[in-house]
Amino acid sequence: MQWGKTAIAAALMAGLPIMVSDYVLSRNGLAEGRVEAREMAERVLERAEAVIGEGLTLLAEARKRAVVDCGYDSRAAYGHLAFQASYVQQIGLIDEAGTLICGEPMGALAFPARLPAADPGDPSVMIGILKGNGDSQAVVTLRVDPRQRLVARFDRDVLDVAAGPSYFRDASRIEVFLEDGSVWLRTAGNWAPEKEPGAIVETATSHRYPIKVVASASAVAAEDTMAPLRAIVLVVATLSGIAVFAVNLWNNWRGQAGDAFTRAVENQEFVPYYQPVFDLFTGEIRGCEVLVRWRRENGTMVPPGQFLPYAEATGLIRDITRQLMAKTVEDCAAIYRRNPHLKLSINLTAMHFNDLEILDEIQDIYGDSGIAFDQLCFEVTEQHPLKDLNLSRAIIGRIQALGAAVALDDVGTGHGGLAYLQKLGVDIIKIDKMFIDHIGTDHSSQTIVDTLVELANQLGLGIIAEGVETQDQLEHLKRVGVATAQGYVFSPPVPAKAYLEMLEKGAPAARADTAAPTAAAPAPDRRDAA
Repeated sequence: MQWGKTAIAAALMAGLPIMVSDYVLSRNGLAEGRVEAREMAERVLERAEAVIGEGLTLLAEARKRAVVDCGYDSRAAYGHLAFQASYVQQIGLIDEAGTLICGEPMGALAFPARLPAADPGDPSVMIGILKGNGDSQAVVTLRVDPRQRLVARFDRDVLDVAAGPSYFRDASRIEVFLEDGSVWLRTAGNWAPEKEPGAIVETATSHRYPIKVVASASAVAAEDTMAPLRAIVLVVATLSGIAVFAVNLWNNWRGQAGDAFTRAVENQEFVPYYQPVFDLFTGEIRGCEVLVRWRRENGTMVPPGQFLPYAEATGLIRDITRQLMAKTVEDCAAIYRRNPHLKLSINLTAMHFNDLEILDEIQDIYGDSGIAFDQLCFEVTEQHPLKDLNLSRAIIGRIQALGAAVALDDVGTGHGGLAYLQKLGVDIIKIDKMFIDHIGTDHSSQTIVDTLVELANQLGLGIIAEGVETQDQLEHLKRVGVATAQGYVFSPPVPAKAYLEMLEKGAPAARADTAAPTAAAPAPDRRDAA
């Protein structure tokens, strides 16, 4: 049933956007197609008006210059005017019967030699279409007297305008009509609007001359312009559906895992591991940092990186931290009572600084426990931002008032940076493993380490280096004045029994002056904190 619901949700997430986008994109494609068709018609109409306007201008010039016969001078003038024109092919003189008396240039007389007859009542300006050899040729005439007219004939290709976008080139048709229905131009091609009932049709009509342009275009071609967007939507919608399916499966699994995790907290399956902190100059153990491990009922161990993000997100980290503090008392109280110089560091998250509850927990657990407050250090991590710096500063101040120290962990890698150093009033800074790793190999990281050491000295703060793994790193830290460190070069985090044995012996397995990398030690977990 759950799988079915998940599959239905994924299908809806993928299918609905595809259906909606297909409708929207189709409408948008048609709208864009209508705009293009309208612009095609207007561009052709603009050319037609320019053609006729030029013809009338030349004829008016000829009449003005009294070039209204077929004498040598008049014919020379006709030829000169036609030669200067952009669209006019021939200028000449016709009689009332429509017979071309003369025209220049003579090469334009191929067809036709006779134009429509004119009645005395016809307008002084007339536009006509001549047919011949399957072509249409437009003419414009201008009356000069009751029996004669000047005529201008236009080139047959004068309206050959690249008027539309490329996707309409083979799926559109342009038609130019005169007022009486005569066809001046009809583009030919494989596509015809009669074959597509839903074709786009746009019309442009001249306000100056009796001309109308009709642009027809394929609606299918217009809709196809949205194909790339359809493909993108299809991919995104499909990926969204897959993501929804995966997220639902994850949520279902997490719900089950969450129940198991909650039971683990209730059963107190989380135990402290202790990573010793050493004095680099004497090799003595100064104390430890408390880290968390999940030991299941069957004895298997779960690395912290696999559960800490969930614990922090759900708020269960507060219960886990409280349990860890209580177990440190069970593990270490006796030996810490005998060795008051030993320190115990507990990690706190940003969530612990949302209220004052952590203060009550510290006093309840460690008051009269055998571990004195001045043996405690609480580490504030930069991995998650503190919501209220003023409240956080007040909580830190109360922790310090008990006698405990406060350290700023992950310095330089998180959200607070130097602002936390300035505003929180911590006692110790911890140099993150990220910078320690590159000592001797990366100048920038080494410079950051040196700068943090100098800054701590100037501010009067203690300093601890984390994640020390090589002798070279250790020697550099000693040279710049770092006195305390922890890392696999000394010891990985160990169970309470092993840590107590190290304390009883009074020295680490490898002292600082002879330490070398431990090949058998596993790589540290970046989320190794609680």
